[in-house]
Amino acid sequence: MPNKKIEVYDKIKKDILDGSLPPGFPINENDLAKVLCVSKTPVREALRQLERENLIENTPGRGSAVTHITLQDVREIFEIREIIECGAVRRAAVICGKKEVLAVRKEFEKLSSKEAERDASVWGPEEDVHQFIVKSIGNRKLHETYLGLLDHIKRIRKHYGGRFSRQRFENMLTEHIEILDALLEANPERAEKAVQNHLRNAATYVLGLTLP
Repeated sequence: MPNKKIEVYDKIKKDILDGSLPPGFPINENDLAKVLCVSKTPVREALRQLERENLIENTPGRGSAVTHITLQDVREIFEIREIIECGAVRRAAVICGKKEVLAVRKEFEKLSSKEAERDASVWGPEEDVHQFIVKSIGNRKLHETYLGLLDHIKRIRKHYGGRFSRQRFENMLTEHIEILDALLEANPERAEKAVQNHLRNAATYVLGLTLP
């Protein structure tokens, strides 16, 4: 992948994930090329890659646009997460370093003590704990797979996170601490149950936000 294509790809992808290019936003190659000060070739190549990653969709006769986040997308992402993360956390409970888990847990303790002052629309360390679990088992291929999934997780968080209530953030904090405590206890069954409970609570909450 040529460097110019990488730069263009990274920029467009970042704008999609952070919501600068929201779901449904029309993509115009000429406009992007002018804004990014490049030719249309790296833009076209980047868009093809993003289309393969289901972040851009091309409709014949209508052109390209940022993909929408559908109810089916949300359901499928959470289903995939449960399949991957429940297996990963069982393995992590057996092999992950307690020192590293304690460091993550301390971040949650700090967050808990400042919860009353927290901006409910801002994500804290809970944004990274799931990746920490997957990465901690040392399976490079699994982590690479999860990173691709993480792009879609980030989109869902960005799209719906601003509508999360303070109560939901408080519940998430409790749920994550339960996961970390299960890891510290080296208890695979407790860890799997905690992850499953957290993901199902999260899916139910997000899907509730999509209702009219």
